[in-house]
Amino acid sequence: MSREKEAEKRAFDYFQSGYHCAESILKTIVELHGEQQGTEIPKIASSFGGGIGGTHEDVCGALTGGVIAVGFLCGRMKPVEDIQDAKAIASGFRKQFIEEFGSTNCGKILERLGQQEDSLKCKKLTATAARLLSERLSSHFPGIPNPPPDF
Repeated sequence: MSREKEAEKRAFDYFQSGYHCAESILKTIVELHGEQQGTEIPKIASSFGGGIGGTHEDVCGALTGGVIAVGFLCGRMKPVEDIQDAKAIASGFRKQFIEEFGSTNCGKILERLGQQEDSLKCKKLTATAARLLSERLSSHFPGIPNPPPDF
């Protein structure tokens, strides 16, 4: 299975297991594209699910979780380090997210999705966003091999 399809499946499965949108995409992307693993990774995104603080206002948690993952993977540790890759990947992901889902605003996206049972439409959106970000990271850093099937 390609890394992109694995990202889509894994993000959906994490959301299904009880993580929310921001936690699911962050955990997925860091696991599939990062060299470091951290058991506290989902904590970083916990307050972003369902829009900021679950308000369904402001930015969608799937987008913020993805942007957090970009920062974790491509960000800098010192002010003198270059962050252009991180900015380019995050802004490209944001643009692609808008093209795919019509907005970055959680409430507007929820209105477009309509009624849903057990957040199924949000789970599918998060899975798609994870695939899109994984594709973007893979094309930006083509030398990273796909993870082993039993990762």
